[in-house]
Amino acid sequence: MKFRTLTQSISRTGKGLHSGRECRLLIEPSNDALTLGVDGEYCALSELSLSGGARGSDLSFPAGAPRVRTCEHVLSALSGLGVWRARISLRGADNKNLEMPGLDGCAQDLAKEIWEKSEPTDDAPAPLRLSSPVNVGDESRFVVALPSDSFHVTYVIDYDAAPIGSQILDWDGEDYLEKLASARTFALRRDIEALQAAGLALGASLDNAILVNEDSVETTGGLRFSDEFARHKTLDLIGDLTCLGRPLTAHVVAVRAGHALHLQLVERLRSLWRV
Repeated sequence: MKFRTLTQSISRTGKGLHSGRECRLLIEPSNDALTLGVDGEYCALSELSLSGGARGSDLSFPAGAPRVRTCEHVLSALSGLGVWRARISLRGADNKNLEMPGLDGCAQDLAKEIWEKSEPTDDAPAPLRLSSPVNVGDESRFVVALPSDSFHVTYVIDYDAAPIGSQILDWDGEDYLEKLASARTFALRRDIEALQAAGLALGASLDNAILVNEDSVETTGGLRFSDEFARHKTLDLIGDLTCLGRPLTAHVVAVRAGHALHLQLVERLRSLWRV
């Protein structure tokens, strides 16, 4: 497992993919494991409460607020490149209820800057190693972490929308920038009206997302990979696993999963870590 450490700070200001509200993101070098801060209050990722559904993963401070929505892409960019020590700070109009900047609907631009402003290191929190499988879900939808000597992901998705269909991605933990970072978030056209009525997808556009019709897709520049959907789900999983607060040495297999199951696995792994 290769690790990196930031040598410079990184800042971004942008709208959340769901809320459409602006938020300022600052990522700074730190000697501590990954921490998240809002309005001067900081907490280790491993101590934050988790909640997630079909549209993103949220983190809440121990008292229930502040709450930060849609954290997975930023966290994926960090841990996908092996950065496990940094301080993440956020500021917005409502510091009790924030959403991470939506970036480019993936992790590409942020990951490139993290790579340019970091260097290899041997200093990282000790990885969590498993002695037996840990699984969540049921027979049709599940995530399981299997003992392994390295971090490895196998992700299986299955949608009835023809442009997605069934896809399988096997990622060996290497070349995050080239293989995963540019895979964008997506939504089915038939869901858009309900999403926006619920106050979601207000910051999404064809520049940062893929709109999936029954037999075609709409997105700026077209698909970047034939299996971009499975790659994005893997990107999401990596971001959600970052909430463990330390690297994981395991082969993680996800079948028809999503943020809720990803975070259930994190909760199970946290409980094992603390035993």
